[in-house]
Amino acid sequence: MSAALPTNRTTRRLTREDWIASARKTLVDRGIDEVKVDRLARQMRVTRGSFYWHFQHRKDLLDALLTDWEARNYFELAQVRARWARSEPDLTEVMVIWLGEDPNFPSFDVAIRAWARRAPEVAQSVERVDNAWIGLLQELFEMSGYATEESLVRARVTYFHQIGYYALGMREEMSERLRLVLLYYEVLTGRAPTPEFSRILQSRVPTREKPARKPRAAKPKPE
Repeated sequence: MSAALPTNRTTRRLTREDWIASARKTLVDRGIDEVKVDRLARQMRVTRGSFYWHFQHRKDLLDALLTDWEARNYFELAQVRARWARSEPDLTEVMVIWLGEDPNFPSFDVAIRAWARRAPEVAQSVERVDNAWIGLLQELFEMSGYATEESLVRARVTYFHQIGYYALGMREEMSERLRLVLLYYEVLTGRAPTPEFSRILQSRVPTREKPARKPRAAKPKPE
């Protein structure tokens, strides 16, 4: 019997982040009940041993999944505060963060909130994140001169507006949203956009427009 021919294909060892990414996709597509070790292992074409190299048990993976969502939110909050420390606080920075975020994040956010309805510890995490965003926005409106209660209401309306985009799965071309965001800014803040607002949006928010489909070449007519 002849020796087997060597193969050039190498198998990359899966990382902890690979498992979290697979769990995140399953959560979004099928819900928390389908985030199971055996199912993920089959999807990734590996054994359960790969999972236990990185996690002690399923709950460890679920905790990592929730931490992933929390970290994304807290990172964005920190970005806003860092920019406010270098320039005059304005809603512009918040809108830039929301408009420029990972396009896959809204579905992840919705899936986490669906999970939270069934798991008290997840609901507590969601509440903490929501309160952090609303608190940040309330501070902004108070610094803009609004009274405490009005600042709270404006903060909630602003935040619920963004979460509504996630929950409704709004399908809107970025060019259209950028056009409307000037009106959103005015409605939410009660003030006209600053002169730099449009420039900042255009320079820091990717458009992510779908490439135009090339027209098909016409078939030659038979002679």
